[in-house]
This record gives sequence, C-alpha cells and structure tokens, in this order.
Amino acid sequence: MADPSAPALVEVASRALVRIGRSADPLRFSRLDPIDALSSSSGNRFDVPGGGVLYASTELRTCFEETLARFRPSTGILARMQREDASFMVVGGVPGDWRAQRSIVRFELIDPLPFVDADAIRTHQALQRELATELAALDVPDLDLGTVRGRDRRVTRLIAAWAYGASDDEGPLYGGIRYESRIAGGECFAIFDGTAIAERERQPIRLEDPELQAVADAFGLRPF
Repeated sequence: MADPSAPALVEVASRALVRIGRSADPLRFSRLDPIDALSSSSGNRFDVPGGGVLYASTELRTCFEETLARFRPSTGILARMQREDASFMVVGGVPGDWRAQRSIVRFELIDPLPFVDADAIRTHQALQRELATELAALDVPDLDLGTVRGRDRRVTRLIAAWAYGASDDEGPLYGGIRYESRIAGGECFAIFDGTAIAERERQPIRLEDPELQAVADAFGLRPF
C-alpha cells in the first residue's frame, strides 16, 4: 500500500518525450536567475534555484501550446483595439525567426527516478503538511489543483525545490515533476538535472507542420 504521507508518483521510464528548444542546444536544462527566483511571475513554472530543469511533453501539440501561448494578444491589447481604431495594429503574429531559432527534439530518459505527480490529491495533501509554514507565508491556505496550476511561480517553485531536494541515504528520491498544462491539459514533465537523456530525433520547425498550424488556428495566431 502506498504511503499516504508521501506524494503520488509516476513512472516515466518507457515514455517517449518531445520538446521545442533552441536549436543551438535544444536539450539544455534551464537555470533560474536568482532575481527571478524572488518573483511571482518571472521564470518557468517548476524551475529550481541552484538546479537545472528540462521541460518536455508526451505530445508535440502540447509543446506548441506551451511555447506559442505567449504570442496571444493580451486582454489589455484586445481592449485597446475595441476602444480605438486599431486597424493598423498587427497582433498575433509569430515571427519566422522564432521557428528558425528552434528545433523539435524527441528523446527518452534512461533509468529515471519516479516523478512527483503535481496534479494528484495525495501530492497536495502531502505537500500541504510538508510545506505548511512556507505556504502560509505565501498566503496559500490550501494546496489544490487551482494553486498548482496558478500563476504564482513562488508556489510552484517551492514544490519543485522540495521535490528536487528530497533524498535518502541512497541519494535523490525523484527525477522530476509530472503535471498537466494549464493551457489545454496536455501531459508535461519538468525533468531534474542528473537524469540521463538519450536523444532520438531532431528536426526543424516547418511552417506547414500540421501541429503548428492547428495550435496557431486555435490561438488565432499567424506564424511566418
């Protein structure tokens, strides 16, 4: 029987993963700037101060959703367009340089440690006990799905830092965090450094890629 005081875990060993990364080094682990670590909005969702994290998904479409979401016009811009004669404004364009500077890379993890399932109720209960003082300091009364998928990066990075630092006499306990995209619910992984990776395929992002076009259409974007 699973330990009710421990987070829910997911095995990732047999999964083929994919990510969109900068072509110079698409499997480069992100590193959190110390200044961003203090911000509620800067940095990536599960970045770890002092550690490296690689983000990936099981589906290419989810990768496009995660990376292209930033090009969607904000509500402020849309409101301005509704108030003013903004026919001259070009919004929702994805520059050709964005594609040119990035690649699609598919890979597998080699003998990874279990991943913490950030969306599981058991994980929320376990971390609410483990991180009660820190969560209370961030004005988080309850750790739940809404909080884990929320925009406050201090909360999600607190979870990541706990998982990254968890260990026993044999070493680290977890290889990363499994979570669902807050954009469309696709399965995502935040992989901690120290996890071995085997690259299987690398390819450019082509304008005619059906997954790119499908996500762009859904977001109302125009890729170049």
